[in-house]
Amino acid sequence: MSVELNVRDDFATILDGAEAITIKRRDTSDTIAVSKAWRFSSDTAEAISGVQDVARSDVVWQFAWNDAVERPRVGDYILDAASNTWTILSLSELGAKTRLRCVTRNLFFVHALVDLVTIQQATLDGSGVIVGWTTLETNVPARIQPDRNVLVLKKDEPPTTDEFYRVVLGVQMPLTHLNRIVGPDSSTYDFVEYIQAERIDTLPVVQVKKTS
Repeated sequence: MSVELNVRDDFATILDGAEAITIKRRDTSDTIAVSKAWRFSSDTAEAISGVQDVARSDVVWQFAWNDAVERPRVGDYILDAASNTWTILSLSELGAKTRLRCVTRNLFFVHALVDLVTIQQATLDGSGVIVGWTTLETNVPARIQPDRNVLVLKKDEPPTTDEFYRVVLGVQMPLTHLNRIVGPDSSTYDFVEYIQAERIDTLPVVQVKKTS
């Protein structure tokens, strides 16, 4: 008995262990639901003691795709059934373009985002002086790491120390000197510099100075 297999329509049907995923476009709120996707392979490497940001958690996904819909792009995200976020590092077409193969990385796992922070925007008066702060985002996954301490010497005043930190953020936001970060313990950190904001294989890092 012969069976006629429609690869485009039947790919999701014949898979074992398939799960529903969501494609989220980078830098937008647009999402596309994929009812069945297959974790073709996974690769996890533990962090080496004393070395930062070297753990790896990668998954290769395969799923059918409707040609009428713009396909995912490098830098877009896959949200799995457990709400984990996977950044698409590369993609290709398989099965006579009937399905997509996406190599992804769980950057939240890699960077151990254990802090939930708040992003605020400065409110200015007519002369450009900061008179308050407005909350832009709350519960942003992040990791706050000490970077360096700088001794500040002023004439006729006791020496002080400026504390600088690196904050790995779980979101892409165009931060400037008019933004600050509020930590889970209500400590505040003023923006200094945005690092690696355009890279897709890692998360953006903000250098900040602790102010309270």
